[in-house]
Amino acid sequence: MLSVVNITVEGTDVETVGVELIAAEILPGGLTLGVILDAFSPYEGQMIPAGSGTSIALLSFTPTMISPNPITTSLQFQDGVFNSPPLDNLIVQGGLSIGVAEGLVLNDATVTINPPPPDSILIEDSSATSDGLAIGDARILLSNSSGPVQGFVVAVAHGAEELTLQEITLSGTVTEEVGAEFEVSNLYSNGGTIGVVLDFQPPFDGQTIAIGVDNHIATYRYSCNQIIYLPENDLVTPLTLINGFIGNPPLENVIVVGGLSLFPSLQSGSFTCQAIEPPPEDDTIITAQTEFDEEVGNYAYHGQTGLLRFYYSDPEDEIQGLTITVCYDCDLTLEEGTFTLEDSIVQSVGAEYINHQVDDDCSDGETGELILAILLDALPPFEGQTLPPTDENLLIGTINVTVDDTAECNELQEINFCDNINGNGSVYLYNNVVIDYRSVQDFERIDTSVFVVPQEIFQRGDCNSDDKVDLADVATGIGAQFSGLPILCSDACDSNDDGIINLADSVFVLNWLFKFGDSPPDPGPFSDGPDPSADLLPLCVSDDTGCDSQP
Repeated sequence: MLSVVNITVEGTDVETVGVELIAAEILPGGLTLGVILDAFSPYEGQMIPAGSGTSIALLSFTPTMISPNPITTSLQFQDGVFNSPPLDNLIVQGGLSIGVAEGLVLNDATVTINPPPPDSILIEDSSATSDGLAIGDARILLSNSSGPVQGFVVAVAHGAEELTLQEITLSGTVTEEVGAEFEVSNLYSNGGTIGVVLDFQPPFDGQTIAIGVDNHIATYRYSCNQIIYLPENDLVTPLTLINGFIGNPPLENVIVVGGLSLFPSLQSGSFTCQAIEPPPEDDTIITAQTEFDEEVGNYAYHGQTGLLRFYYSDPEDEIQGLTITVCYDCDLTLEEGTFTLEDSIVQSVGAEYINHQVDDDCSDGETGELILAILLDALPPFEGQTLPPTDENLLIGTINVTVDDTAECNELQEINFCDNINGNGSVYLYNNVVIDYRSVQDFERIDTSVFVVPQEIFQRGDCNSDDKVDLADVATGIGAQFSGLPILCSDACDSNDDGIINLADSVFVLNWLFKFGDSPPDPGPFSDGPDPSADLLPLCVSDDTGCDSQP
């Protein structure tokens, strides 16, 4: 019933006296321990003083079985049973061995093995905004004291009218970390199940979920079916761990320990659909968008310049004018003087007053600020021109935006509509549109951002990507063309920068190396840099990027 884990004299009275020789051995069904206090020179004669209750060893055991009820087992001293030759229990006094025959009394003991705390599965409370889009994650947590878990089944029910189960995932869980080899999940209108086996395929390495408390084993992801507007209350709906109800056939919540199915206690949770602010009273929408390349949208690298575009839509109203006030991240630069109405509806209608200002100085602790003012009819003969009603986004205007070298890679640099900013002046302004000579501030504004990505850089001619250009690159280029040798960066192999990889590139490098020919075009053969030329060659897949030198 018990397995010996450790034998030690640490923390005992014997250690305090000063033991010099310890021989301990764990054997099937028992153990032996031999101790000599004074075993080595200078033989100072240390001894255990006379007395009672002196601690001489600490033994550690672990149960080899699990029982729902307490079990008591004995620990017995045994003479002539363990080790070879068999050893007896004895002490040494005055150089003489004293065992049972000489009057040594051996007092046996008992150990009670108590049932472990109950295993449990619980689902955490979670929430999401009730906007029809948001998803909330409800974690499944396992507390297992019975032993390492080899597999499990989880079944959770929810209200079909209130929630939709979007996904059951193992991403970010201890189950994924350990390495589950079999997983099957099923989503239903009123619940969902997942079954997992940790070690399902050869070589059967025996992976398990270790004994622990609140191990995150799975995640149920929900969305709210209804849109709830304030001042209505949040909707709280139960998430119920339930046996014999969800699935076909209905499944039980089970964990597998030591090849046996165990039924843990179940602790259900709840999901809260949070009420959201009601939509603006006015149906005008002003939208900001960034564009750096038609194919990649708001993705940009250091030093790249793109466009910040502003659009409007309003299916009912004619807009006489508008003020746009924007705050943007200090690692972006908006270039004052580049605002343009080209190809915009404002240009078509003919705005008579246009003004913009950019406060790009972040040293005052503020963000960058952009203020834009447009009034359609500002001069005689006052013909009443307006921006027309539209269900589609119509362009208002654009301004240049550049990613600074200080921007952190793989991070969003935000551009948000904000109120009460003064730009370069002293008057605090806010977002508004003019409709029927009224200033309207209660309308929807859609922010934007720039996602900073690494820019691929390379050395022209470095076809084998070893950060230098020499004869090996010529051989690599020929091998890539005629033997299928893989390369990491096609632009690096395009030594003459004609947008095509062929034998001319190898000849170009040979001429440069040995016949005083022209140097490979920018970024050149000596330093990493971006490709200044547009071509249709595949993107580089090497690990050189424009973020490598970022502080």
